[in-house]
Amino acid sequence: MSRFLTALLLVALALPASGQSLELIGTVELPSMPRPGADEQPDAGVPNIVGGSDVWAYTAPDGAEYALMGDLNGISIVAVPSLEVVAHIDGPTERAPFYWRDIKTYGSFAYVTTEAYGPNEGLQVIDLRGLPHSAELVTAVRGQDDRLVSSHNLSIDTRTGHAWVLNSDGTQIVALDLSNPLLPVEVGAVDVPDSHDVYAYNGTLYVAEGRTPKISVWDVSDPANPVASGSVVFPDPGYVHNVWPTEDGTHILTTEETANKSVKVWNIEDLSNPELVAEWLGESNLAHNVHVQGDLAIISHYSSGLSMVDITDLANPVEVARFDTHPDNDDAAFYGNWGASLPTPSGYVYASDLEGTLTVLKWNPNAVDS
Repeated sequence: MSRFLTALLLVALALPASGQSLELIGTVELPSMPRPGADEQPDAGVPNIVGGSDVWAYTAPDGAEYALMGDLNGISIVAVPSLEVVAHIDGPTERAPFYWRDIKTYGSFAYVTTEAYGPNEGLQVIDLRGLPHSAELVTAVRGQDDRLVSSHNLSIDTRTGHAWVLNSDGTQIVALDLSNPLLPVEVGAVDVPDSHDVYAYNGTLYVAEGRTPKISVWDVSDPANPVASGSVVFPDPGYVHNVWPTEDGTHILTTEETANKSVKVWNIEDLSNPELVAEWLGESNLAHNVHVQGDLAIISHYSSGLSMVDITDLANPVEVARFDTHPDNDDAAFYGNWGASLPTPSGYVYASDLEGTLTVLKWNPNAVDS
């Protein structure tokens, strides 16, 4: 472990100074396992150790901060900055290797999807009010006709109090009313040909439609009666993987999870004529997800780690800091950084690796160059 930490720290320190930095706080190894078939195919473009998936930042009402990360067996809840695993919620584990878990929070509750089956299958609802001493799985929502038993992703519109959850085959985004956060109620759905990820905010739903390949935008101010607002069709597409709007809603950033396909910035002020205004791609040439907070894009970039990109000028994205969680190589393959959280109020950023490692970083936006 100490050599691993040293390698990570050296990689971080070796990056060019930008006046902004990511400082290593530490790492936590979470449940993982050898990849089936790793002995026969040790260089298959995927990790030989698997188990890690998404990560989300949660700040409790008392200001305490936690990382919630998907692991091989469920969800680990890690106190920050102590790095103590204070709770674990078991999830379904059958249907390997589909252990991927997506996590969002609303108030003092977490909502978790996975494509796996077995005990606790469905949209898990977790009560976080007992932290740091405990967390409790309250229920697992199966949905109408069991359509939420297996789901790859979800988003929560914190303005309207609705969760939007992919159904089992990705052809519907199901709306759940969280008026009672412990008992979500289905209130509508958006039908699409295909989907991989969604983002919901203030009555607008953005859908990354995977192989379609496009981003569709919906007015879901009335979840029971969604209205298509328009779409962004990709030229020479990869797999349209995720989408996140700027805070003013005039632009979206997208990823395609395909080697040599860039993170793209689109102007969507006129959805009848969306405009591609910029592209950016990191060292590994394979981006996973992009998230936006203010003028900052946080990108999980597989083998080249986590990148912080300044989008103050949306036509000219500039990487201002990077932390390489996978220093072995920068191959355009599915190693390393899967998930990245938005900075917390204290400036912590969490990176989750496919190999089961949680890396806790401190974002210093005003670091002084040495």
